[in-house]
Amino acid sequence: MKNVLLHIIPAALALMAASCAVEDSSTQGQEAQASLQQWLDINHPGVKAEASGIYILEETAGTGTLWDAELPYSFITYTVRSLNGSVTTNCEESMAKQLGTYVEGNYYGPRVQATGEDVSYAGVDALLEGMRLGGSRTAVVPAWLLTYSRYSSLQKYIDNCSSASSLIYTVTLYEQTDNLAQWEVNSIADYVAANYGAGIEPADYTSSEDGPDGTFYFITTAAGSEDRSTNGSFKLNYTGRLLNGQVFDTTNADEAKRAGIYDSTKSYAPASVTLTTDWSDISLGSSTSLINGFKGGLYLMKQVGEKATVVFTSYHGYSSNGSGSSIPPYAPLVFELELLAE
Repeated sequence: MKNVLLHIIPAALALMAASCAVEDSSTQGQEAQASLQQWLDINHPGVKAEASGIYILEETAGTGTLWDAELPYSFITYTVRSLNGSVTTNCEESMAKQLGTYVEGNYYGPRVQATGEDVSYAGVDALLEGMRLGGSRTAVVPAWLLTYSRYSSLQKYIDNCSSASSLIYTVTLYEQTDNLAQWEVNSIADYVAANYGAGIEPADYTSSEDGPDGTFYFITTAAGSEDRSTNGSFKLNYTGRLLNGQVFDTTNADEAKRAGIYDSTKSYAPASVTLTTDWSDISLGSSTSLINGFKGGLYLMKQVGEKATVVFTSYHGYSSNGSGSSIPPYAPLVFELELLAE
């Protein structure tokens, strides 16, 4: 799954939280045990806990490699529900449509889940344990496993329980890696080769002594009519995409309509751009708060009328934060650019 990226690292660390402070955590754990057992007896009689403490309700086996706890990043889609069936968090398109919360233009797809102590719930790691790539699993994660801490026994988890309610997770596992940065480099190299042919080398807009590091590509797709001999004001058409082709921003109304992101209050026309000697000072309209990959692409455009595509890792984009509902964390980006006269 090379074309997509959500991360749950800031988002799902919060996403998977359902804790509340109590005076006696041991009593809280006992109450959570009793509540969960009552729910299981009514809704899933006969289902027993796994050795890890989770309760598997449904599973579709994957055909890929077995999940490896030593690889710290997993690409997953997920839906999280309370025991009463209410969806609390979701990144599945089909579930969003079922719930009536689907928004065309939002990103639905695999996201990065960091695993291990202090970064993910013990119950989430337990849920992934034993899964194979391509597989899906629905399981109850008991309240006492909704903790970032790790204990030596289930009883100690129960004794330290600080969460009032258990949760139901449905997870599909797509991929794992031990190096997100290299994963992104490989992803954009594969994208460039598939869409523009082999042999295209990465570029560099910073003029660093180290040269291109494989995180940024600049591809001229059409020559311009004249050299851009000076800096100053120009017009720009652009379309921004994820590697899976999903459009998140564009100056083209027809493209916006095709992508389902058309906004009738927005003016779709070439944007004003100011090019400067220093790439970091390039501005779009009155804004200089542009991601570096976008500014770097404009900096390398040397002709009026030139069309180019830039492809870059999240290092030059929105990094671990993502942007809104359309760009997940750690997402490589593609921009199609056309530089026009003022």
